[in-house]
Amino acid sequence: MRGFMIASLAALALAPQVTAQDRPRAAFRPTFNFDFRNTFVNGERVRFYGFRLGAQRGKDLITVGFYGLGDAYIQPAVDIPGVGIRELHTDFDYTALSYERLLVNNRQWQIGVPISIGLGNYRRSYRSDGPGLTPWTVNELVPLEASVHADHNIFRWLFVGAGVGYRHVLAADRAATVTLSDWTSYAKVGIRLGELLKGIFGKRRQHGQDGG
Repeated sequence: MRGFMIASLAALALAPQVTAQDRPRAAFRPTFNFDFRNTFVNGERVRFYGFRLGAQRGKDLITVGFYGLGDAYIQPAVDIPGVGIRELHTDFDYTALSYERLLVNNRQWQIGVPISIGLGNYRRSYRSDGPGLTPWTVNELVPLEASVHADHNIFRWLFVGAGVGYRHVLAADRAATVTLSDWTSYAKVGIRLGELLKGIFGKRRQHGQDGG
């Protein structure tokens, strides 16, 4: 018996110790949110609508967002070279890849600093004498954006948030850069899919155990 106890203690002493560094890190948690953005074009307020898909691990969050103007930006009288004075319609949409470092990440709040780079296009067309619109110019754009935001968890899986930042647009057409680069603000409502699915399947598992 004494030999068995000594052998057991020796085995425990020689066994590898599990530390915080050895424990598996938390898996990525998927997120989804609708994203409503206000910005300025030629000094006039316009609104973008979009949504984002992302994955969070610890305090790091990576997302892909898809955005477009809610309604075309219309200038009633613009002098178009070789055409004359026309009503000009401008449309703009883009896709953005973002990385965000969370400064605060607790049960009630998330506060973070996202930076993003995107790719999109800027389309302008004018109303001609006939029906419909006549395409005029198309420019590819690279929007760069940095902002700060705060999200509040209504439930573990449902949140609302708001943020403010600055967007600089790279474009071959200098006029497009000047027109679209400006301050931006946004509001969002979203779902933490990982928390939602965990709650749903956790309740089903618990119900199955209780029923068994």
